[in-house]
Amino acid sequence: MKETIQRKAPVWYWIVAVAGLLWFLMDFMAFYMRAFGGEAMLASMPEAQQALYRGMPSWVNIVFALEVFGGILGCIGLLLKKRMALWLLGISLFGTLCQTVYLYFLSDAISVMGSMAVVMPLVAITITCVLIFVGRKAAGRGWIS
Repeated sequence: MKETIQRKAPVWYWIVAVAGLLWFLMDFMAFYMRAFGGEAMLASMPEAQQALYRGMPSWVNIVFALEVFGGILGCIGLLLKKRMALWLLGISLFGTLCQTVYLYFLSDAISVMGSMAVVMPLVAITITCVLIFVGRKAAGRGWIS
């Protein structure tokens, strides 16, 4: 029988996990608005943005859901000190990378949305990579099992 010893995680680990969860909860709000905002939300946007959102393929929303829910569940996994958090954060990173490919190379998002379409995906990728790094470090040090 294999026995694992779980060590106490430092305060900074908890701060990073909570900050990551807050990030993904804000991301959930953006996902909710995109998926369920409907015509009222679109009507409040400039015409070019409306066209961008109306022309967005459904697979982009699916990978956005992977990003958001993988990130939320991954951060909850970190808070519960479960190794499965790494897989969930990996799914989130996959979703972010797929969206970024669409935004950068398959759409006019950069010309329509400007620097926001460039910066936000890079921030999301960086945050998710940091969370994965922290999770791997936690697993290696016995903070999560």
